[in-house]
Amino acid sequence: MPETPVLKRIVLENYRSCLRTKIDLHPKLSVLIGPNGSGKTNILQGIMLLHQLAHGQGHGAGLRRLTATSRVKAAFHSKNSTADLRASVDTYTNETNNDIVLQSHQKWLLGTTSRHQTFSSEMPLAVAGFDPARPHRFYTSQLEMYQYRHYYLGRLRGTMPPTPEWGQRIFANVAKYCQGIRYYGASQFTNPGSCPTSFELEREGLQRSLRRIRGHAKILYEMYSASRAQSRQQYDQFIEIVGPKGLRLIDGLTFRDVKTSSTEYSVRVGGKVESRKRDNLLIVPQFKIGRQTLSPNQLSEGTFKTLALIFHVITENCTALLIEEPEVCVHQGLLASILELIKSYSNRTQMILSTHSDYVLDKVEPENVYRVTLTKPEGTIVRHIKNTMTSKEFAALRQYLEREGNLGDYWREGGLGDRS
Repeated sequence: MPETPVLKRIVLENYRSCLRTKIDLHPKLSVLIGPNGSGKTNILQGIMLLHQLAHGQGHGAGLRRLTATSRVKAAFHSKNSTADLRASVDTYTNETNNDIVLQSHQKWLLGTTSRHQTFSSEMPLAVAGFDPARPHRFYTSQLEMYQYRHYYLGRLRGTMPPTPEWGQRIFANVAKYCQGIRYYGASQFTNPGSCPTSFELEREGLQRSLRRIRGHAKILYEMYSASRAQSRQQYDQFIEIVGPKGLRLIDGLTFRDVKTSSTEYSVRVGGKVESRKRDNLLIVPQFKIGRQTLSPNQLSEGTFKTLALIFHVITENCTALLIEEPEVCVHQGLLASILELIKSYSNRTQMILSTHSDYVLDKVEPENVYRVTLTKPEGTIVRHIKNTMTSKEFAALRQYLEREGNLGDYWREGGLGDRS
């Protein structure tokens, strides 16, 4: 089985401010820096389109909305394989400024680096792991069932050749990568005062309960779930890092489970009233800071955001983590520790950060930094800082970093172009 690939390159065309934006990503840590409005967030959201293509979530063929057609090209590389995608994607933007994919057309070119084999396919990524020998497979959406039938019907008719076994393995690993992409945005956790002091779960309808949990409550549920998992190693590591022996954000975190019940009434035809009793579980998070026990809505915004970010970095079993502005509401001393943590975990998870903080640059290497700019005729442009300099200029930068200062100082002095 080929190893899990990484996203090596992505090209976004006609997507928000990305008229034709190309970026060759670092396999471990990529830092996008540029002024406000240059398109850094648009790049992260464009990468999240791959996540939607892999899950098939949010698709809604037949919905009449104002849509835009974008083109996405992506290259995935592992030690032994390559996978190149060319896709046209129809999306609309919902009320929370997130893109919902309505439909897509995908073309893939799969290859092996050792045997020099190639295979082209138009199979949708959302059905990459489907097996026609399992007709009773559970489909997570009507779209998945449609794509499954459409693809394999094409195979039976001879219009789509069967994917070779080695290609299926590559495709499955690319699908696993895209399914595992996660997004952290500081704006998700603004104003923890709006966070509920508790949340309720139905003991016999957990999935129905989770669909109602949003925003601040969702991250609290994820912390609760991790604390109750059979393997608590990652959660215990999270508590150790944020606790009194680590960053000292909190002294402890507990969750009270309170069994409750409720009665649901429904009216049948003819006016007959039926009732149904539901057994629920009320979850009450409690943060201990010093001698005080606080509810989530009593935490400062900086504390809540930092807890959420560190929890994502440590416990998310993801293949790529997209982090928008990790510096927001975080003290510089604490930010240094967070960045070291991110760099450490980039050895197992591909990390892609956006920032406009020169302090973030202080903690990373030039090989990890990409300058993002916006021009009217070209839209969002991304350049690796090494490619913005001659070899002599880059050597001078290296010498400057070794003898005089850091990358943040260099940016402050205008060495990387305009600042926000």
